[in-house]
Amino acid sequence: MIITRQLSHSLQLLKWESRHREAVVIALLWAMALVSALARPLMPIDETRYVSVAWEMWHAHSLWLPLMNGEPYADKPPLLFWLIQSGWSLFGVNAWWPKLISPLASLIAMTHLYRIARRLGYPGSQARLAPMALMAMLMWNLYSGALMFDILLSACLLGAIAPLVAGQLTLRKAIISGLWLGLALLAKGPAVFVTLGPILLTLPLWRARPLGAMGRRHLVVALSLGLAMLLAWALPAAWLGGRDYAQDLLWGQSVDRLQQAMAHARPTWWYLPWLALLAFPWTLWPPCWPRLPRHRQQRLAWIWLIGPLAVFSLISGKQIHYLMPLLPALALLIMDRLGTPGTPGTRLPLRSRTVPLAIALLGVTALILMAFGIGTLTRATLSPFGALALIAWAAVFWRQRWAGTSQAAGRLALGACVAVLIATQLMLAPLWSRYDVGAPGRLLAHLERENVPVAFVGNAYQATFQFAGHLTRPLLTLDDDPAALCRFRHRMPGGWVIGRDRDLHSSIGNTNLAHVFDYRGGELVVVPATALTFGELTASCNRLVPADAHPPHR
Repeated sequence: MIITRQLSHSLQLLKWESRHREAVVIALLWAMALVSALARPLMPIDETRYVSVAWEMWHAHSLWLPLMNGEPYADKPPLLFWLIQSGWSLFGVNAWWPKLISPLASLIAMTHLYRIARRLGYPGSQARLAPMALMAMLMWNLYSGALMFDILLSACLLGAIAPLVAGQLTLRKAIISGLWLGLALLAKGPAVFVTLGPILLTLPLWRARPLGAMGRRHLVVALSLGLAMLLAWALPAAWLGGRDYAQDLLWGQSVDRLQQAMAHARPTWWYLPWLALLAFPWTLWPPCWPRLPRHRQQRLAWIWLIGPLAVFSLISGKQIHYLMPLLPALALLIMDRLGTPGTPGTRLPLRSRTVPLAIALLGVTALILMAFGIGTLTRATLSPFGALALIAWAAVFWRQRWAGTSQAAGRLALGACVAVLIATQLMLAPLWSRYDVGAPGRLLAHLERENVPVAFVGNAYQATFQFAGHLTRPLLTLDDDPAALCRFRHRMPGGWVIGRDRDLHSSIGNTNLAHVFDYRGGELVVVPATALTFGELTASCNRLVPADAHPPHR
């Protein structure tokens, strides 16, 4: 009797484990991305720029018009900024809420991906492998903790695609798809259609049930709703921002950016080696390598991956994160392959040696860089303890044995993501302090409270310090020409300047007055204008500056 009860209890535990194993793995993977997001500072220049745009909108009560350093900001639509401000309205202005947006968007994206897999006809146990495969990918895992637009865009795109996958496209489904499409357009603009366009144009090839006349009308409703949501923001924003902003927003986002892309061309094949790296660890495990489509349900993922990849490859301006919306398609292909039975009489090599070898190689490379140093990667920016921990984890990972494909995929995903966590939070821990702009932000806040004018010296200022210092006034901007610095000192003798050491080093005459901070690959300098010298212009500049000008008291 006791033995029977114990056996029954064991069977129930095994049944629960087989049913919920993938969900537990997904939760652990997501939790690791969340920890990474919260543990590091907002990174210049992208993350600090976006949070500063949201801060300036918040402070100026400019809900409709994005602002950067006091000027209208036309580079990105407002969805991310609205989400940041929504959290601030609930929890107050803080730095942790913006860090949560991408992890939450990643969670929504994985939910949509599971629904897509189910609507394609895959059983639940197999469909859960798709979000697990996605969350384990190196690029998706890293960007799930970054304050960027790409995970948010992918989540909205998946929400727009999910209602189109199966069954009759009812008006309700069309409205849901259109709302998600509108959010995608408000996240990244018309670039959404590079990914969505090939999927919509090939609907008859991958959809099990034709749309029919009513379905096509509902699809038009969905597209119209999404575009209407974008225009409902863009047209009033263009009117509020003025002529130059309207031109940048309505014209510069497409034609001008395409011309700039042509001026910074990369070869057509440039994405291919990156795609192999960004899909790590799956690229190093042959059992999950996709196979060519033989069934209708496999076609969507291939079209979703190959069509946009071809378009992105033909556009000469290329960035790695442009591929983010394609990774869910790759996750579907990996899920399909993992759920495919092997040929009778054969055994797949479930135990992966290449993944722990790659992890160990990364740790060894870090130790070599600490010993010899290359650029900013030295002992000062890398932790030997973290590198050794990475090698130790690779050794533990090497010894793992897996009983089946599903279990192997889960263990591989967890092992790779633990390695990423060790690398980013232990091995690279000393590096993050160089990307923390909190200290210079506090100094600029003090200068602002003292009504001291401050100018940024260097290339286009990206509002790096506006949120860090909760600044309420924009910084002046100067190039690193000594004549420009001389004119600034003449007009504002009590002013200060901030810039990279490489831009200001030759102009600083009194280094004792300079505040120096480690910053990215060099140093950041905040210095009173009276401490500057101007080479051959020094004599003429000194004649312009009042003799009683002194640096402000701190």
